[in-house]
Amino acid sequence: MYGTSKAEITRSKEKIISLKREHNYFIIAHNYVDTDVQDIADYVGDSLQMALKAADSDAEKVLVASIKIMGESAKLLNPDKKVLMVHPYADCRLANLNNVEELRELKRKHPAAEVVCYVNSAAELRAESTITCTSANCVKIVQAIPEDKQIIFIPDSNIGKWVEYQTGRKLIMLDSNCYVHHQISFVEANQTKAQFPDFSLLVHPECRLEVCKLADEVLSTSQMINYVNEHDKVILGTETGLYDQLRKRYPQKLLVPLSSRMVCEDMKLISLDMVAKALAEEQYEINLDGETGKKSLSSLQRMWEILG
Repeated sequence: MYGTSKAEITRSKEKIISLKREHNYFIIAHNYVDTDVQDIADYVGDSLQMALKAADSDAEKVLVASIKIMGESAKLLNPDKKVLMVHPYADCRLANLNNVEELRELKRKHPAAEVVCYVNSAAELRAESTITCTSANCVKIVQAIPEDKQIIFIPDSNIGKWVEYQTGRKLIMLDSNCYVHHQISFVEANQTKAQFPDFSLLVHPECRLEVCKLADEVLSTSQMINYVNEHDKVILGTETGLYDQLRKRYPQKLLVPLSSRMVCEDMKLISLDMVAKALAEEQYEINLDGETGKKSLSSLQRMWEILG
């Protein structure tokens, strides 16, 4: 928290811990939010991991220190719990680039196609899909679909292009991407790699295909964390929150952010002050329409069935 003393940060954390115990909350935080917020969370991870951990908890309420689409995932897997957001307007630009009607139009043109939807999507899009995927398993999911079956892949076309490259399958896609990852060009990534020649370059599959091809590994945030557990010299090609987390966890390791510009403005709306306010006021509750929740869960269950 820029401009805030360590003593003030400590007091904020103590207040939050007291409030979450008093109100029986389980706090989940994404890898991209401020590390001070991560410190007070009961679990820190990627979007689906967070939702699953909340479901395993005995808490009556879940507070999501992340963006709206991840709050929807938490509610989907915790239907009987009260799920609240820290910030009312923290959202995902990628998730809102394509609307339901655009997807329905693709489905009308390709009625026999499987619809594979990236988990970091609005619930309405996931409800229109047949299979959910994550950045970690997207390649495996597509590989498991019969080769004679058409596949609509939404919403991130950069992940879709990476899947095409890895599988040799042709996907039907809309043109949309995550601005945080898409902004990094091959030239910039290559320059950073040349500057640190004995470092491993890890990038998220939301990056451009040419950047993914340049990387030593293309990984989800959780996979990046596992990689850094075992390696000492790493360039991290994803949102800077993960770099901050790992630098704090492993001060002895040599870690470099691919670019200081890789910042999600919505993730950075989540602050300790907002967490304390959310716990005290309990305002921003997430609810899913019954049919939307039912269809979204069916799509997610298909993913688990395919993965065994």
